[in-house]
Amino acid sequence: MLQQINQMLRRKYPFEFVRLNSILVISILVSLIIFIYQPFGFSQYQGNKPLGALPFGIATFGSLFCCNYILKGKILKPRISRWTIFHEAVYILTVFLVLAFCNTLIFLFFFEDIDTFRSSGLLVRLEILLRVLLITVAVGIFPVTAVIAIRYHRAMRHHMDSIIRSDQQLQETNPTQELVFPSANITETPLRINLHDFLFLEVVKNHVHVYLYVNGQVTSTVIRNTLTTILETVEAPTLFRCHRSFLVNLSHIKTATGNSNGYKIILKDYEHYPIPVSRSFVPAFQEIIH
Repeated sequence: MLQQINQMLRRKYPFEFVRLNSILVISILVSLIIFIYQPFGFSQYQGNKPLGALPFGIATFGSLFCCNYILKGKILKPRISRWTIFHEAVYILTVFLVLAFCNTLIFLFFFEDIDTFRSSGLLVRLEILLRVLLITVAVGIFPVTAVIAIRYHRAMRHHMDSIIRSDQQLQETNPTQELVFPSANITETPLRINLHDFLFLEVVKNHVHVYLYVNGQVTSTVIRNTLTTILETVEAPTLFRCHRSFLVNLSHIKTATGNSNGYKIILKDYEHYPIPVSRSFVPAFQEIIH
């Protein structure tokens, strides 16, 4: 059970930023909710309530902006090459804690308890803040879990490209590495191309159709050989055998669709010809994309 949970938390997750206009809308909604429904004792506030609700929106905007663009964009992104479900869960809970801390201070100010809070001992202040933070986590853990699950399954079905695009493991470490494709015909010169220029190959009987970039355009060439022989001479971290007749360069993958019964890989600049991932190669492919 624990091993399954650990494997799930280690799965890749889309690394996405919340748009600025979305942050603004969320902040406005928070102020409106506080003003209209007056939760958490806000009804006891005797001042101008529209103005009183405004700081909650401002705190929400500032917190989300800092977490989204500074914490996630400037601090976490350069340091974490493989964003996972665990990272996303911890990040969202951190956002909840930041919001809870800011809103706690605002509530104390509105209830005129800020002076009492300041004059209280350190342990009392920590106890108040810790209580609010724990309540926030307890309340937020369920919607956070739901949001993560919904976004993850949506990404796996429709937006797998966001997972693939953010995965630095699929980037070529040596794009100028030379690949040599030998020919079974001793009179033919072996095909030599850079790793970055190789898109995929398909074997039809004893003929290997190699698809590659030439002057920025996808073209193909045919050599006489078998995939088994090719695999003995061609090797790179981003090359993946996805079918008994296909070898693909995953650094050119755009997205993929499918399930445990099989996938279809869509390559950049060659979207009209999906590359099949047969069932026997699905576990290895899922290990890569997850």
